[in-house]
Amino acid sequence: MLNPNSRRNIFPLSGLLYCEKCGSRMRFRVGENKKQGQHWSALCYHQYKDGSKCEQRGKVMDVDFFNTIYDRIIHVDPNILREIELHGSRYNDTQVIIEVKAQELKKQKRALDKLHESYEEDMITKQVFLERKAIRSRQIQKLEEELKDLRKVVVDEGNYPTVEQIYERIGEFRELWDLAVSSEEKNKALKKLVERVVYNREGNRVELTVCYR
Repeated sequence: MLNPNSRRNIFPLSGLLYCEKCGSRMRFRVGENKKQGQHWSALCYHQYKDGSKCEQRGKVMDVDFFNTIYDRIIHVDPNILREIELHGSRYNDTQVIIEVKAQELKKQKRALDKLHESYEEDMITKQVFLERKAIRSRQIQKLEEELKDLRKVVVDEGNYPTVEQIYERIGEFRELWDLAVSSEEKNKALKKLVERVVYNREGNRVELTVCYR
């Protein structure tokens, strides 16, 4: 039994295969029988707090299994492409909103400076000054908080790959995979592009979902 946290990368999917049902990393077991000879299986051994075990069914990782994964990786799901495009659109929209709010913040700060000048020059009373200052200060604080939150969103969305980057990485992955000889080399090729592969089995049907870096 191999722990999925192993850093030895002795199997192509080490640290990459996750169970759809419980979200845990799956483990790999070597077995042998007369029909298949020596073979590897992907299994989920997660145990819940109440003592029950994950119901996920394992799968022998044969040539067809890896061919399916390979096809899933190089032929990107249209839904994933749409999600990537939406992220890009949201990123651009957020940048525009940040620019608008940053300009508004500058405007409010200039107005506050002018308010101080008006008070110092006795153009307004102290009461009027304090009332207007309180209003401007609240607006400035609100804008600063909004900009802080928006910039965090931009950082998160900025780390999301673009469609062009995905296709570029797929090209790099194919080259590395074709040249890979050892399991460690295949694992490194996968990790260049793939964040995780989510596995689920219902009956004899196996579903694999690829999440890109």
